[in-house]
Amino acid sequence: MTAGPRKNAPGLDLGLEPVERLASLLRLRFGEAWVPDHAADSSSAVLRSREGRAICAVPEPAANRIILQAWVDWDWVTPTAVYTADPAGHRDLGHWLSCGDLADAGHAMTELLQGLLDQLEPYPPREDGGEHVDLEGAEQQLERLAGQAGELARCSRDFTARLIYRKPVAADARHLVRLADQAASTAARVDLLRGPAATRDDVPRR
Repeated sequence: MTAGPRKNAPGLDLGLEPVERLASLLRLRFGEAWVPDHAADSSSAVLRSREGRAICAVPEPAANRIILQAWVDWDWVTPTAVYTADPAGHRDLGHWLSCGDLADAGHAMTELLQGLLDQLEPYPPREDGGEHVDLEGAEQQLERLAGQAGELARCSRDFTARLIYRKPVAADARHLVRLADQAASTAARVDLLRGPAATRDDVPRR
């Protein structure tokens, strides 16, 4: 039996590594403003925008599915969705991602990811006044930072428990790294809104 002509997402190369091709597919869909995050784990396709947003696609070969997530640098919320693949005619999910027809899959994943991005809070206003102090804004970001710290502590406990009971921990570790990065970004914004760091003479003595 001769296979029919294979259609594919326009502009998407065949024969790339599964995660690399998945990242290329997402970049084609979301545009050149989204760039690959080279610090990401090799099992995840992560793209970031100049506005501090990120999208992630993680293949799960055993379940023939792709976990999709979105987040922003100034918040700890990570909306998640699942795309169930149909790798019929291919050895496995990895083979399908490397050389299969991803046209329809790309469309479906784009819609899911866009829905996740729409759930994120909009980009906070930029502070371009140099040493301008915005104490109200700093307090709002401090509340956000406290929530991020609490979520980071909870996930750290869960991660430790999974280690103790010998359960898979790679995905939890990646999530912890993202949470830590987001907390660091929020902390930097708190410092920016507060203004210059206090000198030794500015610090009240007890």
